[in-house]
Amino acid sequence: METPQRDFPDVLTALTTSRSPADLRAAVNKFYMHNASLHHPFRVVEHGTNSRQKILSMCEWYRIISPETTSNVDSVCYDKKRQVLVVEVTQHFHVRISPFKAAPSRYIMRIKLQERDKLFYIYDQEEFMHPTDLMNSVLPPLTPLVWLALAFFTFISDVFSRSWVLSLIIYVKLFGIGSDIQRGRVKSGLTRLVQPEEQETVDGVLKAAQYGPDTGNAKN
Repeated sequence: METPQRDFPDVLTALTTSRSPADLRAAVNKFYMHNASLHHPFRVVEHGTNSRQKILSMCEWYRIISPETTSNVDSVCYDKKRQVLVVEVTQHFHVRISPFKAAPSRYIMRIKLQERDKLFYIYDQEEFMHPTDLMNSVLPPLTPLVWLALAFFTFISDVFSRSWVLSLIIYVKLFGIGSDIQRGRVKSGLTRLVQPEEQETVDGVLKAAQYGPDTGNAKN
């Protein structure tokens, strides 16, 4: 690549939609370093002697099982100083034997480049996908179940977070810790734990509390 931000959409098209094995091999050999690495939710190739050959094998298998894949680059950001590309891609991946219609899946690519003779080559490639997009690329009908699971975990996190804060306030009330209790300003009972007039007490408890032991790494 001469100009990564401009050239990468064509590079991705060549890597993901080549119609012949010869074209795919030419693209991989042209755009990857011989010792490149690739990290994907379903596969990984570490840096090594001629690791590019393993990447080629992964790309070939990708085309074999999904010959009708289409990819579209939505945005490209290039950090020239660090030689890093961050790319947002929308892909329609359809497994050859799947009876289900292909669904769009989005993913983010982070690509570390290396420059050789004024040309840029892929040295390290990472791909990140949201769980729902990952399921869209494998079994689209199960995507709603993944979404429901994520919503459930969000609900559980919210419940435990509120319970943790409430337990701190109960502790303050039961054991008389804090200036408000010492002065008799806070009444007993759980019905007034988070009333507006006690917001000062709640704020004070939250400021004094810690999620874990102080290791000296936290910054104000």
